[in-house]
Amino acid sequence: MNFQKLFLVWVFSLAFQIPLVAQNGWVFQKEKDGIKISNRHTEKSSFNDVRVELDLPGTIDQLAGILEDIPRYPDWAYATRKSILIKELGPGKLIYYSEIDVPWPASDRYFYANFELTKNETDHSMQVVSVNLPDYTPIPKDLLKINFSRGSWNVTTLARNRIHVDYILQLDPGGSLPAWVINLFSSSGPLETFENIKKKMTALNP
Repeated sequence: MNFQKLFLVWVFSLAFQIPLVAQNGWVFQKEKDGIKISNRHTEKSSFNDVRVELDLPGTIDQLAGILEDIPRYPDWAYATRKSILIKELGPGKLIYYSEIDVPWPASDRYFYANFELTKNETDHSMQVVSVNLPDYTPIPKDLLKINFSRGSWNVTTLARNRIHVDYILQLDPGGSLPAWVINLFSSSGPLETFENIKKKMTALNP
């Protein structure tokens, strides 16, 4: 009788767990130094959505300073060889241009993006959304345009000088890429990017 009850509890728990997995869709890939990488299949691109979760030392204002310093993106953003501020649209709003190094034999990429950073002073949170502008010009020579890119940051304050980052990247790199290149940008790339951000934030909070 006890066995039957335990079996029913187990089946009942599975019935609730399976829908949650199906709705969420994120599959854990790796974790290193508190940086958790997951991905999620999408029908819109051969490149899976990527999610990065981690805690960082410091404040939202310090992270905002790093994200708004467009010309310094090559210092920390994986494979970014150039990043230029094109136009300031207002507080926390701008347009920028980036070039991305892609391993041979694939072609290097470029994109223009609309960047918007919003802070909530009440709960000390921050949202950042960066979406590519596919029709923006001029068009550089010898580079392929990234068809679609959307990076979203949801940043919350955990404690004094401690924040949590939940970052999601959706990407269609355009053209064709070998599987090993896609793997670099979906796993190794995000890890290296956030390792660099963590080093920057740690340096600001010795």
